[in-house]
Amino acid sequence: MSGKTIATIYFYIISAASLALIVIGIFNAVNFGINSTQYDKYPLRYNAPGNCESYPYKGAPYPAMDVRGEVSTPSADELDKQKKACLTQEEFDRKQHKIDDIKNSITFTLVGIILFGIHFPMARSKSNS
Repeated sequence: MSGKTIATIYFYIISAASLALIVIGIFNAVNFGINSTQYDKYPLRYNAPGNCESYPYKGAPYPAMDVRGEVSTPSADELDKQKKACLTQEEFDRKQHKIDDIKNSITFTLVGIILFGIHFPMARSKSNS
């Protein structure tokens, strides 16, 4: 294989990969648009919605045992604090997920467009000459 053939194959492979990046970026942008417009609150990535309402404990699925080995139940104030902390964490997670979706859609699309804009014309010129 000559160097020209290898260069042509390289430029076409990078062009195809950049088209895949563009498609992924457009998919992320559409996903962000749907999540932003069709839901009251931006959906969480892994948590089930309403998790703080039904069970506000994060990481403590069972009531704690005290020193004597008896089950201690949290007071109303402790439950309220845990629920507020859980809701605060949920809002932070929603905002972070939204930012990640915006970042991914912009980054994938721009990188794909730049790579395609550089490599595809070179691939065409190598294959025509």
